[in-house]
Amino acid sequence: MREAGTIVCEGSFVNGKGSGTFTFTPNHAYVSGMQSRGYTLSDEKLFASATLDLTVAFVDDLRSAGFANIMVDDLFKARIFNITPQFMAEMKATGFPELGMEELVKARIFKIDADYVRQVHSMGFAGKDFESLVKFRIFDITPEFLSELKAEGMTGLSSEDVVKFMIFNISPGFIRTARAEDPNVTVEEMVRMKIGVGKRSGVD
Repeated sequence: MREAGTIVCEGSFVNGKGSGTFTFTPNHAYVSGMQSRGYTLSDEKLFASATLDLTVAFVDDLRSAGFANIMVDDLFKARIFNITPQFMAEMKATGFPELGMEELVKARIFKIDADYVRQVHSMGFAGKDFESLVKFRIFDITPEFLSELKAEGMTGLSSEDVVKFMIFNISPGFIRTARAEDPNVTVEEMVRMKIGVGKRSGVD
């Protein structure tokens, strides 16, 4: 039994194969509560609300946290990806006060939480650009990797430059060797050296 209604299933398994039926009985108090908040749910969406355990209290929490005009499909996304007011508050506290639902979903998918944001920002990377953090997670940019770059004096890099270091496997040792030959070597030059274009002696 869920707030949106009750699902009753009946069935059986024989030789590893199952079959059965189910009935769904909507909760009219839930329907009224959602209607009073501007949501008229079709039978399909009402059933989805039950399977996802979408409660009126959860809807109210999201609306009070800054999503006053949130659509039904976004309510489902919030439930599926555990977008809670607490998670929103944590992301706001790290410098992202106006993330939309799609961005919050990305944060959950790519495991971008407040702790990761703080670690990245504490090392001077990514700035306030949320999409930079998404790129970092896509390319498995860890705080440890950023710490290694920082230790080699590679600060003030753009997110694109950081990703290049990972893609082309430009290690701390490679950076030290390249800078020993040319203290002013650029990221692009190190990329070219790594792929064998304009390679300098002693750098591999």
